[in-house]
Amino acid sequence: MAGDPSWWWLQAAHARPDEGLRLEAAAGQHQRFAEVDALAARLLTTALDGRPLATVTPGRGPQAPDAAEVATLTPAEEALCADAFGIQEQHRRGAWYLPQKLSVKAGAVNLPHLIRAHPSHAMSLAADDTARLTLLEGADAVLLWALLVPLFETLLEPVRVRAAGPAGSHEDQRQLWSAIEERYRLLGIDSGALDVFRFGGGWHRLDRKGQQRARLELLNALAAVDPVQVVARHRFQQLQGLMTGFAQKARKGTPLARRVVTRALQPVVSAYFAGDWLAVLDYLQASPHADEEVITALPEPRLYVGMSSRASGMAAEAGVAEDEIQAMLAAFLGGGSSLSPVEERAAALREWWSGFDQAHDVQARGRTALWGLLDEEVMSLSSTGWGLTPQLYLQTLPAGVLEQAERLWATVTLKQHPGSIVSNPRPHRTVAEALGPAAEFWHGVGLTAWFVCEGPSSRATLSGIGSYYDRPLAALRAAGCPVDASFLVELRAAEQRLGPQEAIADSRSIPIDSADGLLTVTFSASRGSRREGFELVRDIVTRHRRAWADQYLESYLRHRWRCELEEVAHQYHRYVAAKGRPPTLIQFSRFATTAANHWTGGDLGALYTAIGEPAPSQQERPTRLLTGDGYDFARRVYQELGGKPVTNNTWPNSPDPEESRRQWQLERLATESLRYLQLQEALGQPPTPKQFGTQRFTWPWPGEEAEGWPLLQRTLAALTPAGSPPAHSPASSPPRGEARAQLPLSKGGNAPLKSEPTTVRITATGAPVDVSAVLLASNGKVRADHDLVFYNHPQQDGVAATDNVITADLDRIPESVRTIAVVLSIDLEARPTAVFDQHATWRADVTQPSGAAFTFEPPPHGARETVTVAVELYRREADWKVRAVGQGYAGGLAGLATDYGIDVET
Repeated sequence: MAGDPSWWWLQAAHARPDEGLRLEAAAGQHQRFAEVDALAARLLTTALDGRPLATVTPGRGPQAPDAAEVATLTPAEEALCADAFGIQEQHRRGAWYLPQKLSVKAGAVNLPHLIRAHPSHAMSLAADDTARLTLLEGADAVLLWALLVPLFETLLEPVRVRAAGPAGSHEDQRQLWSAIEERYRLLGIDSGALDVFRFGGGWHRLDRKGQQRARLELLNALAAVDPVQVVARHRFQQLQGLMTGFAQKARKGTPLARRVVTRALQPVVSAYFAGDWLAVLDYLQASPHADEEVITALPEPRLYVGMSSRASGMAAEAGVAEDEIQAMLAAFLGGGSSLSPVEERAAALREWWSGFDQAHDVQARGRTALWGLLDEEVMSLSSTGWGLTPQLYLQTLPAGVLEQAERLWATVTLKQHPGSIVSNPRPHRTVAEALGPAAEFWHGVGLTAWFVCEGPSSRATLSGIGSYYDRPLAALRAAGCPVDASFLVELRAAEQRLGPQEAIADSRSIPIDSADGLLTVTFSASRGSRREGFELVRDIVTRHRRAWADQYLESYLRHRWRCELEEVAHQYHRYVAAKGRPPTLIQFSRFATTAANHWTGGDLGALYTAIGEPAPSQQERPTRLLTGDGYDFARRVYQELGGKPVTNNTWPNSPDPEESRRQWQLERLATESLRYLQLQEALGQPPTPKQFGTQRFTWPWPGEEAEGWPLLQRTLAALTPAGSPPAHSPASSPPRGEARAQLPLSKGGNAPLKSEPTTVRITATGAPVDVSAVLLASNGKVRADHDLVFYNHPQQDGVAATDNVITADLDRIPESVRTIAVVLSIDLEARPTAVFDQHATWRADVTQPSGAAFTFEPPPHGARETVTVAVELYRREADWKVRAVGQGYAGGLAGLATDYGIDVET
């Protein structure tokens, strides 16, 4: 192994944990872990005794994060955790890799308690006990993620595996249980505790009570082992992965932290070194790399917005004409005006608010409810009996306001496809998102006042508005723009002054001939109630809304754009701190797309300018396929697919609920057709079923997706201006009349290619696969992360991915690309247990227009690989060649990404 022979841990990296701990103590390195080991041992003892360790508090609302807390810490342990696992403390030590999105499996640490307290439902309850954190906040979350969950998942793996049921062949199961027994043995746990769990031990012959007893006996066996020994040995096993990773990268001296601390090792560094890379180096007795920089704090964001208002002062200070400053600002902002895109949109929102306020102010009895004045999150193509009028803003807001919204928010960027700025089919929805909680609250209150007074029903009462709208109210307080508390008091008092409830009845009269002459029978049915007094409540709401806007609207809009842009700048600097380099456009888009869509029309380059950073590349602006209103287009698609208006209030209580359900499914497909067009613009070709996500829909045709998907594609092709271009050019077709004989390649074999378009087609059997291409430089690494070409990034430098086909125009490949590796990976979402073996095989066919044709079908893989490199197209001096590779990766995509230098983030 490479490295300094004097390093004590080189021998320990592959030793048994007990021997490794002895070497660690001899090197004087064991004391640094004493507090963490003691904490883990006490919490393990507590859990095995049957007490719960963690509590998960669900967030309120679909976007609200959960909260996870370790509830059994002593004051001393809380102080230790705050220092070792606190987010700010870990950042201060350079741990900027801490994930922004995280699922903490709190059920893993509570499983012993659940097994003892609720033996019949323990596994179900544990599965429910998962905290989904949108941002990693608090020391307890880091403690769980980094230290406790890995420990408990290892110890309770037998329970989890048996609960999941058998997977794979008998030989697969034997290997799995042999690995579990070996882990128990290395931890010093008597493998006799696994007698009934292991393969062939008789688990399937136990009834439910017998299985519950077996789980309890396993807990008792774990509780009988010295917990300090167990956690220390588990800790050392974790550290052995760190040692091995360090040694692999230390061939030319101490590696940089970001080269060693992979996603798998991040929790290890956070758990046992408090996120401190320098502490890791001290433990490994290595000096820091000369270029290592531990960033302890991020730069303060600097925003380049609002400079036009300071132009006169800047001109006077510089001694030049103001016109020159304005021209310089316009050049800096990349547009024809010194007004930044952000300022322009903030000004438009102020005008929008005036029109919105006027619409609520003149609302009166007998008019249409204002539900639809804000474009709703869920798109509806038809009015409902509940009072929703889609696109009511078109009838209500001034023409100038509508024109501004449709011009300034006409385009967006898709997070998964940031290379292009595409059509925005719903600009008014983006306006509502940019306005955020202020529009949500004041519009919601206006609607509540209407439906309480004019009926037919309301989700909230006037006295309950404070609790019903608690989330937007809290957001407004956090923005420094609170709603006056006297407003809620006045609403409660106004509710007492409303008239009594009056039933709203629908009547229908039917004439009937009778012996006594013509009779008229009238049927009446109540559909809700109303109360006199809407104008009283409306005027209270208007007075407070206008008082709030006069005091806060300007600062609120500034807060909206400033917070979103500063968060983008913060994430940018955080990425640089974690990776040592700026993010690529794709990586930037993951945290910047929302702000760009709100404030720059999806233009990421303009957003880069606003935060004062250079853009790595320019986005394309493809020809827009959606030239009109998104709602109108979706309605046309709905009609072409056979849609007939079905109001929501008649479903599912219609005479034909199946037909109503079918119409609802057609409406959903019609609204999703707008996303189809966006994808087509971004990709430069119609999306594939996987790119569109066809599996998410119910296809209301007898042939289901097989019948519905082509019908939807034909419908959209007929409705778009130029129709749909072909999915990919037929570059691989042989010359007409020329037969093609395929030359078989053996593993490792190669053959010459011409510098022309080349197609690699993968045919797989036994398991669904994803096919991708990796563009590699002369060092065998990607130049940047965009060199991974796959279904979510389907084109790069002459290489394209479509379904199971990779096309490479070899004459257009940049000189910096020396190899194109074609990679297969099993779709584990569709088949979680599948591997490449004798049941899941594949063949690669390589063809060129000139007639060259090769085929490669390797022998079955035998090491449970889920990823394999099929073939490589590579340069040999000035020529191109193809090589049959067939090299599998047992480590999956993570292992391949590490070898190729790809930074893959979920």
